[in-house]
Amino acid sequence: MKQTTKSLVTALVVLAVAAGIGGAAVWVTRDTEKKAEQKEKSAKLFDGLDKARVRQVKLVSGGKLVALVTRADASAPWKIAEPVTAEADASTVDAVVNGVADFKQKSELGESDPKQYGLDRPNLVVSVKTDDGKESSVEVGESNPFDSSIYVRKDGEKTVRIADGWTKSAFEKQLLDLRDKRVLHLDDTAEVRRLEVAGTAPAYGLEKDGALWKMLAPQKEAADASTADRVATALKSLRATGIAAESAAGAALKQYGLSPAKITVQLTVAAPGGKDTYQRTLLVGQPAPQKGSVAVKTYAKRDDAPTVFEVDQQIVKDLKKELFELQDKALAHANREDVRKIVLEQPGSPKIVVQRTKEQPKDGAFADESFTVLEPKQGPAKKWKISSALYSLSGLRAAAFASKPDAKAFDGARTIALLGDGDKVLAKVRIGALTKDGKRRYASSDAQPRVAEIEKATVDDLPKSLDDVLEPPPSATPDAGTSAQASKPK
Repeated sequence: MKQTTKSLVTALVVLAVAAGIGGAAVWVTRDTEKKAEQKEKSAKLFDGLDKARVRQVKLVSGGKLVALVTRADASAPWKIAEPVTAEADASTVDAVVNGVADFKQKSELGESDPKQYGLDRPNLVVSVKTDDGKESSVEVGESNPFDSSIYVRKDGEKTVRIADGWTKSAFEKQLLDLRDKRVLHLDDTAEVRRLEVAGTAPAYGLEKDGALWKMLAPQKEAADASTADRVATALKSLRATGIAAESAAGAALKQYGLSPAKITVQLTVAAPGGKDTYQRTLLVGQPAPQKGSVAVKTYAKRDDAPTVFEVDQQIVKDLKKELFELQDKALAHANREDVRKIVLEQPGSPKIVVQRTKEQPKDGAFADESFTVLEPKQGPAKKWKISSALYSLSGLRAAAFASKPDAKAFDGARTIALLGDGDKVLAKVRIGALTKDGKRRYASSDAQPRVAEIEKATVDDLPKSLDDVLEPPPSATPDAGTSAQASKPK
């Protein structure tokens, strides 16, 4: 046999062996995966349980019913049917369902005496029932003190199983845990359009106007959007910390400080983008502490439900607002991205005009802004200085409103204007003299009907002169001479 033929045969043999090894490896891998999958399935107590078809959840602790929760179909909300009738917390109930569907055992002990493992009187029993009437139930007995594992049993079976101790955490719930604790029962997507708060000093009303808020009472003017948003959020996120009474009305409300209520809130609510609105009324009470106690409890009740909830007293603080907190404190209502020019004027000095441009690169990279001084001298502007000034101006807010500003507060005041397309004035702020204590400056703007006091440090860093905004030309370094000198041969 020729050498070439021998080499070819050898190569073919090597390839055949490699293919055989590769095929065997693939077979072993698939077999391993199949065994792992089978082990995973066998570890699950209720393999094949369809969570979406569960219509009933029952939880028993210490031999007593905690709750029976039901729903009509997969899209319907969970509701507690026993021992009370109430809305259920969907995420908590779903966690219980998931806990049953995904429950896994570590090993089996076979048929054993249930008393030995605390399964004659289980600590916990959780069961779910699907729409076909099939019930799946887990009984949880004692814990193993050595590794914290637990002994469990499927209802109707005698086999005792071992599972990790953490698997029972989804079932260790009290009735309150399973209840919907939203006091106003508003979805996270609901939008508060209007709120009227009585019982505070002052009483006030706020109404949403697009993205902004306006004050309806105690006076009509623009409202502080951040304050209004915080009040609306506090109401939407109000959660019960306990149930004071499943039902109370009339004279029975007095003991909770709800008749009359300490604070009454009326809300107008809508789903995002929805035209239809609905109303909610919330009563908040803080009765006097019982004799010998200093603890102050806070209660709340909404108009469409009989339940009296115990809530955190923080809600009272969240609703109490001073007039200044409610008032719009912004001096410049301008979107930074709409600004095309910044104009600085000060008596005795030439007007300074800085142009802002921002162009999208052709390669689709991040658009970078640039600034150019147009007046009184043309040249590149100090980017960091102007950019910082724009952020400061767009966020400029009053620290207080001056009840009696100095008569000469704006003598020699400097003015900063933000212009948009077509030189439209977006905002114009006048910065005046120092207040008597020297910590603030007086300021006014087209957007603010009152004379404001603003923190001195906030505005004293804003550009005042041409040197503040114009980038200096390249100059000689102290020890290198001019560029011509540096390049001149010795």
